[in-house]
Amino acid sequence: MTRQTFWLVTAALLTIGFLAAGNVLQGRVLASRPQPEVSVSEVLISRGSDEIVLDIRYPVVSGLHDAALEQALNGSIRAQVDAAADAAQSEAAALWQEAETEGFAPWIYVFHTDYEAHCTRGIFSLRVTTALDNGGVGFPHTVYYNIDIARSRRLCLDDLFTSDGYREALSAYIRQQISGNPRFFSDEFTGITGRAHFFIRDRRLYIAFAKYEIASGMSGEPVFAIPPRLLHGQLKPDYSGLFN
Repeated sequence: MTRQTFWLVTAALLTIGFLAAGNVLQGRVLASRPQPEVSVSEVLISRGSDEIVLDIRYPVVSGLHDAALEQALNGSIRAQVDAAADAAQSEAAALWQEAETEGFAPWIYVFHTDYEAHCTRGIFSLRVTTALDNGGVGFPHTVYYNIDIARSRRLCLDDLFTSDGYREALSAYIRQQISGNPRFFSDEFTGITGRAHFFIRDRRLYIAFAKYEIASGMSGEPVFAIPPRLLHGQLKPDYSGLFN
């Protein structure tokens, strides 16, 4: 049996797992007070060939009050995963074609996705990461989705605050954290914007950056937990109780 046949016969599957009662999502804890009507199911796809192994795991959200928002959210997640998987398979195919032309032994690429979901006082935060192991350092890419469940809207960072004055305090804090650390490109960090990547977990706000955006590859995708004291007095009334 060839390796390709082995993978296709023994590993090809499509599984949907549903969020069980309680606050545990596939081993990940949903933070305080998850909305009982909102749930997350899971799609698992595992298959492979001589060129690439696909290990895909992505969420499907259900129970939002706004059906159009729910459809758009799930469509965005599926599009993110599909586009990354297609690009990974194209890159792997190009390697094998080059190997055949140049006469060297190619290697198997591995593409995988994962996610993490949290719900904090009515704010649903979801991050979906795709990554390709191509025999080098790899390049993960994470998309952050934040939903105000009660108001049926997707949030950007600016939506949480009364004005853009918060940016200076958060930027100063992050600049302080990376100053003097050789892994970070301090000169390239110009401060956060209202569209900065973020998520909320365990009643803390996290600001996230892409790999190589402000640091060397060994730092991965840097994430900074923002002290709640920096947020006091700057949050909109609807979100003032989000953080300790």
